[in-house]
Amino acid sequence: MTIPTRQLSIDEAIAEFQAVLKEELGDSPSDKALPPATREEAEATQFRLAEYMIALACPDPRACADQRCRRDVLCRHLARVHAKRASGSSSHPRRTPGAEAVRYAIWVYMNGGK
Repeated sequence: MTIPTRQLSIDEAIAEFQAVLKEELGDSPSDKALPPATREEAEATQFRLAEYMIALACPDPRACADQRCRRDVLCRHLARVHAKRASGSSSHPRRTPGAEAVRYAIWVYMNGGK
């Protein structure tokens, strides 16, 4: 993958991420193969995924492309995900806070040149 010359929008980052996953993993297994999860379990899984992806994109805040991370020596991306979890609210009416956190983490990851 090449490093983008401009920052991708969230929708562009999601589409590119899905293309990378499809290329690497092929077609996804059917949803019926997965055990049903409660809403709370699904949200917790989404937040863990978001935290993991941000750790991949920003392993050392001092070397992050985001100036705020470098200045504060605290990952601002991870702080945003934690704030989203603490607030328990979403800015999108049909999206859960966990889903919004995953979208943001994918955007950070794809714009980080990973």
